[in-house]
Amino acid sequence: ARDPLVIFADRIEIDDRHDVDHWENLQSTNWQTLRWKPPPPQKGELSKDNNAHIGWRVEFRSMEVQMTDFENAAFISFVVLLARAILDQNLDLRIPMSKLEYNMSIAGRRSAYVSEKFWFRQNMDFMDANE
Repeated sequence: ARDPLVIFADRIEIDDRHDVDHWENLQSTNWQTLRWKPPPPQKGELSKDNNAHIGWRVEFRSMEVQMTDFENAAFISFVVLLARAILDQNLDLRIPMSKLEYNMSIAGRRSAYVSEKFWFRQNMDFMDANE
């Protein structure tokens, strides 16, 4: 079950160009293992025209418990190498939300990695319009 969306009455009407509360409230209730990080407010403006704009980032939130320090370090190293490979090869790993929801609905089943079929992209070329 997901947490309900909570917002304070004095934070309903805010300027989304200067404040990220609406975004944080939405994403914190939907995505548990991945978080999209908006650019931090620079000079009160989130516009990409701002010279200090660093762009959006992705925060990978790994499993809550790793068995040992070695396994934790190995997992972190793998994620770093994977991120570098994705950037170097300019891979497009986006999938439609409907396919993600389908994958998540079967992922919790016993032995799903063996007995179920998950949806993956066939072509990872960046901006492939045919998929």
